[in-house]
Amino acid sequence: MIITKNEFDYIKNKGQDDSFMLCVDFGTKKVEVIRHKNEASIDKVFTLNLDEKVKDNFCYLIDEKGLKKLAIFSEETSQFYKLTPTGDWPTISIGSVPMHKLSSPRRDAENKINLLKPYGIVLDTCMGLGYTAILAAHSSEEVITFERDANVIYLAKLNPLSKELFSANNIKIQEDDVYLAAQTLGNNYFDCIIHDPPTFKLSPELFSVSFYNELFRILKPGGRLFHYTPLYKIKRGFNFPQRIKSKLKEAKFKVFSYCEQAGGWLCKK
Repeated sequence: MIITKNEFDYIKNKGQDDSFMLCVDFGTKKVEVIRHKNEASIDKVFTLNLDEKVKDNFCYLIDEKGLKKLAIFSEETSQFYKLTPTGDWPTISIGSVPMHKLSSPRRDAENKINLLKPYGIVLDTCMGLGYTAILAAHSSEEVITFERDANVIYLAKLNPLSKELFSANNIKIQEDDVYLAAQTLGNNYFDCIIHDPPTFKLSPELFSVSFYNELFRILKPGGRLFHYTPLYKIKRGFNFPQRIKSKLKEAKFKVFSYCEQAGGWLCKK
């Protein structure tokens, strides 16, 4: 079960011996809470110590051992990962960089899917918490999603809003590097591609013409590609979306207008 500082403070501010229902797991589950002097009983199963120090920008797991931050440091990648609360769906932050717009990861994912209108067989190049894969699966025959980072998969498995990613029959997770795996995929296979990569700093190869050439090859004629394009170095006057557009055209994609709501380019083969 997962809570944030909002739920923790709500419990702490209740009167002693109050009994009430509380939404946890980002609004997907209700539990019974009984408030005691310095602790609270959750569904008469877990005990929450109300003297704990809880921070705004973390999500917390409650289990039989108590309260635990959903954050890990990987020696393999030398990166810090955490599940970060927002106004609706949580996001993953790698280092200090959130992988969704903090204002609304839900709206962010929905805008991308509403623009692409996925159908048929869909490639989701970078799984993350799987929101775009889940939404795409609602209108598609099959979604194949790639994730190379075991730390991201670990946090996705703990996120209640990613549950469908692991239970839907038409979503297949490939624990592999999509940059390398794309070279082994068949020609003209996918009807749609969602390319929502991490930042350029984390994965520059996913913004390369060589990778776009592979995406063009494996996309069916007439198929659609959505490419999320971060505003990298925009404050320094660097027009990153236009640079990406040039690379996509070099790979022979037909590139339509930039969609600010979705934050990227819609393309067609």
